[in-house]
Amino acid sequence: MGKEKKRDKNISADKAFRIMLTGFVVMLSAAVSCAVYFSTKMKTVSEADKGTYETYDRHYVFITDNAEQEFWDEVYAAAVEEGKRSNAYVERLGENLNVNYQTEDLLRIANNSLVDGIIFCGEDNEETVERINEAVNKDIAVISLRQDIEDSQRQCFVGVNSYDLGLEYGKQVLEIVDAEQMQNPKICILADDTMQESKQNLITFAIQDSLSEAKPGDENLPEIEVRKIDTSEAFSAEEAIRDIFIDSENLPDIMVCLNSVYTQCTYQAAVDYNRVGRVKILGYYSTSAILDAIEKQIIYSTIQVDTQEIGKQCIRALTEYLDSGYTSSYIPISTHVIGNEEAGRLLQEVEDAGS
Repeated sequence: MGKEKKRDKNISADKAFRIMLTGFVVMLSAAVSCAVYFSTKMKTVSEADKGTYETYDRHYVFITDNAEQEFWDEVYAAAVEEGKRSNAYVERLGENLNVNYQTEDLLRIANNSLVDGIIFCGEDNEETVERINEAVNKDIAVISLRQDIEDSQRQCFVGVNSYDLGLEYGKQVLEIVDAEQMQNPKICILADDTMQESKQNLITFAIQDSLSEAKPGDENLPEIEVRKIDTSEAFSAEEAIRDIFIDSENLPDIMVCLNSVYTQCTYQAAVDYNRVGRVKILGYYSTSAILDAIEKQIIYSTIQVDTQEIGKQCIRALTEYLDSGYTSSYIPISTHVIGNEEAGRLLQEVEDAGS
């Protein structure tokens, strides 16, 4: 009996030892696996830290406001590609920052950073002029986009000629007036409240000239109103344009939109207030949404601006000035009208490319 108890104890001890040994082996294997894993990860991080760095001959910054993001994305992409040709790095200043800086603040940052060149689109005010002049005095070349900062010492302005833009809109207005047989039509031009009076006047005069030349002696020329949109608030454009549609008694016959944001807000308001066809919309730029609205005849037509050309010409002007000390003070950008047929074709091309 005593021997059996002793044998049972030995068996229990052997069993416990085997369990402990198995556990130890498992733990050791796990430890080795972890060591190998972390060693591999650390090696990967270490190799990644080594990295590869590119060097550039020049550093340019691209500064715009937050409106019309898609438009400026295309311009910036073209500028980056053109910059590579001359070994210039083009930085989109202000992007991915926690603080939403004003364009004037971004100019100050660029000046303090002593970059080689600045591509700028922003409000034309005293502080902007001061910052641009400060940049030029520091031998930083400055190119202004879309809206010229006329009182500054900028080297070049790249953009659409306002009078030519007005002539393009005038041709579309004339088509609508003739097709709809309108009598004394009302035309409303939607413009930023920061747009220069001279630019507004040139567009208005060009539309009037187009109509008066086509209809000499006609006393029933359209009444043209420029409606300035407050740009200080995020949704001010939507609210201002909706107010126009709510006032049905004074609703314009034709609305001319001078940027893509106003174009999209206007056609959306036309849909929401059941005014499709009642108000003829002339747009600006060609997002997929705008093209779709043209194909559905919500928008009559839009003015397409060559964003690739804008981006390339900015870099070329900077390069030319920094290389030679000279460049053209104004570089015009081409435009063309997109109507119903072309909008459908462009949408089909996008669909075919995606399939």
